[in-house]
Amino acid sequence: MKRIKKSDGIKLLAKDKTQKIELVTRSIASDEAAVAAKMKAIEPKLLGIKLVKYSRGDSSKVWVPYYFLTYDFVVRRGLSKNHTNDRFAKKGRIAVVYDANEMHASLYDVSADGEIPFEKKDVSATGTMVLPESGKYEEILENAERAIQRQMLFKAYKTEGQLSIVDAKKFYREAWQLQVFYKDREFIKYAYLDDYGVHNERARGLKTRMDHF
Repeated sequence: MKRIKKSDGIKLLAKDKTQKIELVTRSIASDEAAVAAKMKAIEPKLLGIKLVKYSRGDSSKVWVPYYFLTYDFVVRRGLSKNHTNDRFAKKGRIAVVYDANEMHASLYDVSADGEIPFEKKDVSATGTMVLPESGKYEEILENAERAIQRQMLFKAYKTEGQLSIVDAKKFYREAWQLQVFYKDREFIKYAYLDDYGVHNERARGLKTRMDHF
């Protein structure tokens, strides 16, 4: 595969020689299979005809920074947020997987899917580019908690709740960074080599289970 050059205007981070052992998801797909799966996902077909067709530019293998953030929540419906009586409270645990490169959160169902399995690796020693985080840690936490409040708690209980962080793990996912074009517009897509995206990026049935906590 042709590698992205810095001169192409793609923002890349040089290898950090101070990088130490990090948590990573296990890469199981071949480069060709990962890229083919991503292109299939972004180029849907109807009756065998592609509805959208991208032209390919350069590509580069990268490590993408993520966070796995686990929270306990308490929702007290019909009572003030500071009310101490837990008789009518709803309690549970919810997690967010946060893409620190593109700065967005995906809800994660810890009750159904458990912990994400990680391996340990010195990513700086792999020779693969390590992408930087696009925001500060405080901003990441703020965005993650906003996603929980608005996308999950309010939808399930019609009110926000109290959140307390239980655990925060930074990890990396190995991927091909793809430069693609559509109607003279440039986009950057990521073809991941792990199986996380296939199985866990949508919290299946999470709202239903939360209703029964």
